[in-house]
Amino acid sequence: MKQEASSNLQSIAWSVSIILLLVVGFSASGGGAALVMDPSGKSIGLPAEGLRDTMFSDFQLPGLILFFAVGLLSLMASVITMLKKPIYPTLVFCQGSILTGWILVQVYLLPESHYLQLIFFIIGLLLMLLGNFQKSKRAL
Repeated sequence: MKQEASSNLQSIAWSVSIILLLVVGFSASGGGAALVMDPSGKSIGLPAEGLRDTMFSDFQLPGLILFFAVGLLSLMASVITMLKKPIYPTLVFCQGSILTGWILVQVYLLPESHYLQLIFFIIGLLLMLLGNFQKSKRAL
């Protein structure tokens, strides 16, 4: 019975990881693509003056980073997780770390915060916990 409960937890952790990776992957890919196509940020409601005190003159480079590092890598990690390749727990953890780091840099660099930053920060932490749990194969 104890092994069955552990197996159920593993299955839940695996499913939640996939869902979170897909949410992050699609939203980051979409947001990153929008920033690359419109580096001013106006099309998605980002004021360019928010970058005034940063090293960026527009949102193009942050958009590329968002698209590739957060978006596409999350989508790739979700596919590898779906296939249950042995490396998937490490990728889940790494994508959580990348997302958490991305949000921390945003909060540090940008003058204004948005509630989505908190939501995605929490998702990043959850991905890190889920990846670690799945790698250790033991209950929290």
